[in-house]
Amino acid sequence: MLLSIRKRSVNVKLLTAFLFAIATLVAQDPTSYMSAHVLRVGEKLSCRCGGCRNTVGNCPMLHCEYSDPMRRRIASMQAQGRSDSDIINTVVREQGVVALSTPPNEGWGLFTWIMPGIAALIGFFIYSAYVKRNRKAPEPVSAADEAVLRRFQDQIDDELSDGPDVPKEHPGKEK
Repeated sequence: MLLSIRKRSVNVKLLTAFLFAIATLVAQDPTSYMSAHVLRVGEKLSCRCGGCRNTVGNCPMLHCEYSDPMRRRIASMQAQGRSDSDIINTVVREQGVVALSTPPNEGWGLFTWIMPGIAALIGFFIYSAYVKRNRKAPEPVSAADEAVLRRFQDQIDDELSDGPDVPKEHPGKEK
């Protein structure tokens, strides 16, 4: 009887410890504040942890030092009733334009969108000028090469003049 009471008390203690651990894990759940609204705003902000090149909304790192607190902050700002643009502007005001996942389409940001195309065009023109300047004249064909080319040209002309209906027999093959 004493043994069964000890087993019950151990089972109750284990059950209590298990439930406490589950409650602690649920309280630490990083996805409890993840909603479509938080992800929508997070997609416009870049994750600045240094370990990835994702946005705050899609950073795959567990317990990321930057995106997890930023997601919580976005969720709390949205709970206060702030709009998406207001939240983004607040973050940009504090951290600068580097907080955005894509550069703005105005001012210096417009230059960052246009510059890759300009660089590609400049590279194309430099390459074209280099090729034109360093182009060599074709070397004259030697007499031996001329004879080989003439033989092959004659063979091609013979095969084409026979037409597609007349099969040609190959030398060395017997019927």
